[in-house]
This record gives sequence, C-alpha cells and structure tokens, in this order.
Amino acid sequence: MLLIDLLRSRTRIDLRHAVGLLSLASIATTMVLIIVNLAAEQAEDGVASMRYLGMMALSLIGYIWAQKKSSDLIAAEVEHILHQLRLSLFDRVRKAAPDTLAKVGQGAVQTALTQEMQTVSAALPLMLNGVQQVVLIICVAAYLAWLSTFAFVMISVLAVVVSTIHLQRMRKINAATRDAIDDENLLFGGLTDLLHGFNEVKMNSRRRDALLGALNDRSIRARDTKSVVKAQWSREFALIQLAFYGMMAAMVFIVPIFTSDYHDVAVQTTTAALFMIGPIGAVVASVPSFTDSDVALRKINDIDHQLEDALDAQHANEAANGTSSPETLDKLRGALGNIAEISLRDVRFAYPGTTDSPGFAVGPINATFKKGEITFITGGNGAGKSTIIAVLTGLRPAAGGSIMVNDCPLPTDALQLYRDHFATVLSDYHLFRELYGIDEIDPKRVEPLLKQMEIDDKVEIDDNAFSTTSLSQGQRKRLALIAALLEEKPVLVLDEWAADQDPHFRSVFYEKILPSLRKQGKIIICVTHDDRWFDAADTIYHVRDGEFVDGRQTTSA
Repeated sequence: MLLIDLLRSRTRIDLRHAVGLLSLASIATTMVLIIVNLAAEQAEDGVASMRYLGMMALSLIGYIWAQKKSSDLIAAEVEHILHQLRLSLFDRVRKAAPDTLAKVGQGAVQTALTQEMQTVSAALPLMLNGVQQVVLIICVAAYLAWLSTFAFVMISVLAVVVSTIHLQRMRKINAATRDAIDDENLLFGGLTDLLHGFNEVKMNSRRRDALLGALNDRSIRARDTKSVVKAQWSREFALIQLAFYGMMAAMVFIVPIFTSDYHDVAVQTTTAALFMIGPIGAVVASVPSFTDSDVALRKINDIDHQLEDALDAQHANEAANGTSSPETLDKLRGALGNIAEISLRDVRFAYPGTTDSPGFAVGPINATFKKGEITFITGGNGAGKSTIIAVLTGLRPAAGGSIMVNDCPLPTDALQLYRDHFATVLSDYHLFRELYGIDEIDPKRVEPLLKQMEIDDKVEIDDNAFSTTSLSQGQRKRLALIAALLEEKPVLVLDEWAADQDPHFRSVFYEKILPSLRKQGKIIICVTHDDRWFDAADTIYHVRDGEFVDGRQTTSA
C-alpha cells in the first residue's frame, strides 16, 4: 500500500513507538472492559468493589495518557509528511522550464497539491487509528474466547448526555477548523499565484524567492493549525469513549446498590461482544479512505515523476551545451549591468511536433533592440510574435543562433541571470496582488504611477500590495504595468498591452507613457497592432510565418 510506503519513507518518528502507544491504549481499553465485567460479578450480590474501582481508574489513566501521546504525535507527523510533500512539488515546479510545466499541465499539478493532498490528509490518521482498532479487536476477541459463552443484554445509552458533552466541545473544534480552512485558503491562493503567474515568477528570481518564501510560511501555518484540529478531533473521540466508560461504571458500581437483580451471568459476554462492534465498524468504514488515498498518492507520484523526468532531461540538455566558465559569466554580468543593446542573430526555435505534423517554428530571427529606443513587433495572429518574445526574454531557450547582450553571447546556463533584467506584461500575464520580490514601497513613489494610469481613485498600495485587483481587464493591465515599472528593470516587454485599453487611454499610452519611458533609457519592446501609432516607435519589425520579413526605422528615430 502506497500509504504505508509514504509513512516509512517520510516519517521522522519510530513507527514502532507510535504503534506501541496505540497498542497500549487498546490494552488499557480492554482492561477497562475486563474490570467492568469482573466487578459485575460482585454487583450481582449488591457489592461495589473499591479495589476494582481503583484498578479501573488506573486503566483509564493509562488509556488517556497513551491516547493523548499517540494523538499528538500522529497529528503532528501527518501534517509534517504533507508539508514535505508540498514543498517537494513546489521545488520541482520552481525548477521547471515553462514547456515542462505545460507538458505536465497546471491543472494536474494544482489538483495534486490540493484535492489529492486532502485525500491523503484524511486517510493517514485513519490508518494509524486503524492499528489501534485492530489491536483492540484482537484483545477483546481473546477475552471473549476466554469467557466461552455469549448472551444478549440491552444497555440503554444515555445519548443526550453524551451528545451534550460532544456539542459543547464542538464549538472549540469548529473555531479551530475555521482557522485551518483560512490558512489553507491562503496557501492555495499563493499556489494559484505560482502556477498562473509562472512566467512572471520565472522572469524575476527575487519575486520567485519571495513567493516561495511566502508559500513556505503559509504551508507551515496550515500544517500547525491542521495539526491542532486533528489532535482536537482525536481527543474528542477519546472523551466520548471516556463518557461511555463513565456510564458503564455508574451502572456497575452505583446501580447495583439500589437494584439487586440488575445483572445476570450473560452480561459479561454480551458487553464484550457489543464492545467489538465499534472497532470493527471503524475498520470497515476506513477501507474506502485507504483506497482513495492510494489513488491520490498514485496521482501525486505520477506528477512528481513527470516533473523529475522533465528536469532530468532539462539538466541533460544543459550539460550537453556545456557549462559557462567563470570568465564568461563575469563578462555577461558586466554587460547586463549596463545594457546598451540586445541582438538576435539567426535565432531559431521550434515546438515539439509529431511524425505527421511538425511543430511550429520561428526563425532565423535577426533584430537589434537598443537602449532609449522603442521597438514595435507587429504581425497577424499566429505569426509567431509571442514565441519570439518568449525566446527573446529567455522563457524558452533558443534552438539555434545566439542572443547577444552588448555583443556578449548569452549561454543557455545563464538564462535566469538574463531574465532577471526584464520586466514584462505578457499576453497571458498574471496579476499578483502582493508585490513579491519588490522592496518595501514608499506610497509616494506609487501615487504618480497610479495617477498616470488613471486608477488612483480605485487602487492604492497597502502593506506592499495593491488594495484590490477587482478591476476591468484594461485597468488590471495598468496595474500589471505599474508592478513591472516598480521592478526598475532596464528592459520592458509588453505583449499586446494596449489591446484592452479604451481609445482615450490607448492614446495616453502611446503619446505619453512610452515617450516618458524612452527618456528613462529603457529598452522598450511592444507587440502591437495599433498602426495608428506606429510613428511612436523607433524601429518596427513585422512578423510573418515565424520570421521578420520587414524591419525598418520610423521617421521619429
């Protein structure tokens, strides 16, 4: 069973210790049953044994101690195991290339980290509790064999008393559960940021590290709050059982004082037989959870192996291309420190195809993007503009040709170093509400940008985050541009940024915003169809069938 393999491989504790505590709780429970039946023999004569009462009290103390120790140990360990599983997948996603994540599927990864994790979370404590129930069944079965007779007795359960105790304690459990749900929602919100904003995370290592740090913190909080809830549920179960034992004690030690004919000889075996119903039912009821957990773990492992295999292939490809020397990297860092121009020289890229249908390819691409200049890239839908942008920004490694930074070639093992100098708002951008990777922002620095974007009456910066992102598509893009500008990168890439803007703000963008950014000395690259404002560009490249068929300077250059 995969659940057992998970426990063996991930647990920090000696499982024999946990099983021993669970077994001790089961033995103590069986001792309570035996003592009750022994006392019941004397109760037939109207005698209440204080010796048996003391023995029962000692057994109950042993049960409570073992149950509490095992519950706390198991609750913490289960959440630790899930925490480690999450972090393992987080790390593989962080290291993956964009095409790797596309192959595996964002939805599959998200499901593995949410739904499947929940299934495993529910099954793990059931498995460990099942050990206790099995030991209890074995002990009671042995006792029944020793008794060798069976009889029936009807015992009235004081359901109202037990239910009242349970409902009172449920208030605390519900409050803790709400806290756990809130923490999980925060965790899943950050996870959505990681997956939906993958390109933005990949383009900025500071944002990546900040986001992963936040995910780690949220995972820890979710682990701790859920550990509390699971421990409370386990203790609640113990308390309900304790209430039942108290009821039995009252019937055995108090009722006989007033009713001499209360018990007959069949009470012992009947009590023992009835005692087994609960553990057996618990074991049977938990079987579907084990089946579901195996399916869930298989899905999680499949995702993990797919990511691992893709990363191995990615590393093999990087190794085949060789590792850059320290001198080469130092020269590249020097060029990136003051980027004058970026050039594409015979750059090629192709998506994987099939035997029947080759993948879409772009190239050879030759182009130059200069500091303090605006470059427009135009072309029809499907011409390859976004693919060229992905190669230009380092999101996809070039299959041929070279990318030059100030005439310094860019090696494939330095793509992240290169990407860190780009700020982007791509066509499939994700708007982060929290400004990950950006130092604490002075609101005075943001206010002019919000005013320039004409959304200062709708949004403000609060605790290094936008106060809201619930805006129109065009306004959300303005927020994304503000976030990109706050990164203060030398290269700005905008893919169809103006397409969602109204006519008024589209003119503001081309006539005011872009010229102001040019004056700041940025390399500005825009994918656009707005031929009305082509004169705002210094250079225009037209794409057709994955190639630049025309590259010209405008009269404004």
